[in-house]
Amino acid sequence: MALSTYQLLLMKRFTCILILLFTTTAMLAQKSDSLYITPYPQKMALSPFIATNMLIIGSGEREFNPNSPVKAGLGFSIKNTVVNFRLSTSIAPLEGSEYGKTKATDFQLHNYGRKFIFDLFIQRYKGFYEEDDSGTLTLYPDVLVSQIGAEGTYVFNGNKFSSKAAFQQGERQLQSAGSFLLGGGMYVYELRPDGQETIDNIQFGAHGGYGYSWVVGERWLLSAMGTLGVNVGNDPEALTKIKLKLYPSVFARWGASYNKPGWSVNFSTLVQNKVLYAAQSDAFTITSFGAEIVYIYRFDSFRK
Repeated sequence: MALSTYQLLLMKRFTCILILLFTTTAMLAQKSDSLYITPYPQKMALSPFIATNMLIIGSGEREFNPNSPVKAGLGFSIKNTVVNFRLSTSIAPLEGSEYGKTKATDFQLHNYGRKFIFDLFIQRYKGFYEEDDSGTLTLYPDVLVSQIGAEGTYVFNGNKFSSKAAFQQGERQLQSAGSFLLGGGMYVYELRPDGQETIDNIQFGAHGGYGYSWVVGERWLLSAMGTLGVNVGNDPEALTKIKLKLYPSVFARWGASYNKPGWSVNFSTLVQNKVLYAAQSDAFTITSFGAEIVYIYRFDSFRK
């Protein structure tokens, strides 16, 4: 079942609000403490990377995994401009053909500002497999899950703790620092378990947490950020009757980078966990997992 006009309208309105908040906050708060954060002097950066993303469905003791592709890509950015983009292409599935085939659409945007972090997810996966303790595989080509969501997170100590240094390598963290985090988000889900009717769900709520970057020696930076939240929501029909349910949420990311004046290497992971209640006795977990390794080369001109 495709998302209804009502669901898409809610999602668009909430995303517009978050983008407006992000833009306003970014314009009002750009200063940083030079004892803790410094920009790289180069004007441009090229970023080849290898990454994988997936949505995992959990139900009780069972887990349904997609045979997601490994992607290779290239990013390019120009300092102090809106030019910052990445292109990628699939190179191979994570598992062999015996694990089935997954049709996946996965678009994510993670913008790390001085005082505000914006996350956007547009994900749709069809085709999963289940592997039991004995190694027996069961394929579910018709199982489908989609997640469309947006989150905004305020960074209280953004003048000393740089989320951009931690997860985008857009600047350098000079001293260890951390910050409390507070924000909110909205998600629209579609889940079609094998042999069951489609489950539609809308959630919105708030989250809070903490982020920290540890400067190790002259070159290494280890960073982690995590939030816990509570969402309210239900299926669209129940929402019109103001019938709400509570859903816990977890969002964690961590990274390790080795930095030199002209280049960096970074490995990072992202894990986001949400819960759906299909009925009074049924609960599903939807876990978004992503990992990537990226090399960042900084330069001032294409001409040597």
